[in-house]
Amino acid sequence: MLGGLVLRANGQLLALGTPKQRTLTSILLVRTNSVVPFHEIIEELWGAVPPKSATANLRTYAARLRATLPPAERDRLIVRPFGYQLCVKAGELDLKVFEDRIASGHAALEKGDAEEALRHLESGLALWRGRLLEDVPHGPVITARDVAISAQRHSAEEDRCEALLMSGRPALAAGPLRSLVAEHPLRERAWALLMRALYATDDLEGALDAYSRARTAMTEALGIEPAEELRHLHLAILRRDLRQPRAVASVTTPRPRQLPPEPTVTGRTAELTKLTDHLGAPGGVVGVHGPAGSGKSALAVGAAHRVADRYPDGQLYLDLRPGRGRDDPLCRLLRGLDVSVTDPDAALASYRSRLADRRMLVLLDNATDAAQVRPLIPSTPRCTVLLTSCPMLSTLDGALHLRVRELGQAESLALLSLHCDPARLREDPDASAELVRLCDRLPLALRIAAARLAARPGRPIRELVELLVDDRCRLDELEAGDLSVLASLLGPYDVLKASERPVDRLAVRVFERLGSLPVASFQVADVARSLWMPVGAVGRAMDRLVEVELLSFDQRDQYRLSELYRLLSRRVATTPACRPAWLMPSA
Repeated sequence: MLGGLVLRANGQLLALGTPKQRTLTSILLVRTNSVVPFHEIIEELWGAVPPKSATANLRTYAARLRATLPPAERDRLIVRPFGYQLCVKAGELDLKVFEDRIASGHAALEKGDAEEALRHLESGLALWRGRLLEDVPHGPVITARDVAISAQRHSAEEDRCEALLMSGRPALAAGPLRSLVAEHPLRERAWALLMRALYATDDLEGALDAYSRARTAMTEALGIEPAEELRHLHLAILRRDLRQPRAVASVTTPRPRQLPPEPTVTGRTAELTKLTDHLGAPGGVVGVHGPAGSGKSALAVGAAHRVADRYPDGQLYLDLRPGRGRDDPLCRLLRGLDVSVTDPDAALASYRSRLADRRMLVLLDNATDAAQVRPLIPSTPRCTVLLTSCPMLSTLDGALHLRVRELGQAESLALLSLHCDPARLREDPDASAELVRLCDRLPLALRIAAARLAARPGRPIRELVELLVDDRCRLDELEAGDLSVLASLLGPYDVLKASERPVDRLAVRVFERLGSLPVASFQVADVARSLWMPVGAVGRAMDRLVEVELLSFDQRDQYRLSELYRLLSRRVATTPACRPAWLMPSA
């Protein structure tokens, strides 16, 4: 992938066919070993307005790709309920080999082993033959991956030059650094390395001129002065007192500690351990996804506190729910670094520059889609992004994903016991079990029920159960203080409702119909008949509902609507204020 697309099997080149056939192969490799949803592949192949035959054509391309593979390897292409997955083993994909080698090189550089770092970095950079997938048409997914991996490549080049400086070969570093700052004049680390390399080769004038050009680039493009590290480096060169053996010292920036208070995480021991392990080594993106109200934020914040000491440069936190901030998210993150920027374009460059040499944890809470998150991902492998969302943001390159489900029965009772008197639950176990059922074992609903029980210590649990049994008011009753099940469940529905994408518009219509069906489990054909619509279109809409966690998929072509979402479906279908304007009857 690090150049034109090339596939080999047993040493022989595989013929990949037409441009669209190559694009399908590329998007599956870009998201290797992950499920790529059908609608994202279709958008990559045909853009926002695909032809009516897009689904059928996609099946044909997938069949041709499978036929291209040797018979023993054809099971690598897997059909999932709403997407395709291409399985690749360790060492088979040059992109993954590159990422592994530069990670090893960076680790060696951190330990001060310049020769070991050079060995890994130079072998990784030698894999490049041009631009990423340079002979394949780039849609949104491949373009995003191209941007991210290019930033990684530039960081690896800087690491290589730093290792050359550490090993006493500044003349070899100066040339690549001149090219790097000419192409990317806002990379402060590259300017610092160039100033050091020129100073070490007795080119004092060149080193001072490099600072002047760096300052001009920063002030003209961003309206800000260079970072303190560059200013101190400039002063040391003026004094002819640059004695530090390392190529780049730490940039002095604030060390924010923005994580919310550590919550008590109940019933998630395995998930908390797994998430903590994912966050143990800095670098990459880790996503926690699941239904609204399932406790994703509490789990993420709890894990972030556990690993906070592994991110000595600080932790940034940003709530991405609509209405949580009036200005641009990047500007809000930059304020945590004591940088005030109002222009979004300048904010992006400044954000990446400020985090370029930092080891930080960035927690992005309540994300709605990958497009919202992608600009907030630092370009350095030393930072980790932890995010929560209802849908799995599967288009984020190289991300690790953890799904959070509803709690089990015992865990649900344990959560109730944490916030109200356990003796009350033991006094009426049947009512307690019924309360758990009515809350769908959803942590948010259980937390609200526990708060309501704690506020009325003298009343029996069955009194609350009797209120919740009434389907007409259960969503309204599951509210306490600033916590609301209805508001939480409406989140993914509102995202679909605000979208202009045809599949999202149809998904809204389908969801509003599901609550009136007489059963909780159904097939696509049942829903299509009730809407008098084609099975294929309804199937894509239902898969979209599965993606945003408004619907679950039990087995092939069998979907299930949980009790609280059934009530939500009825609510939005019968309440005009909850319905999008395009579904309202005309005058």
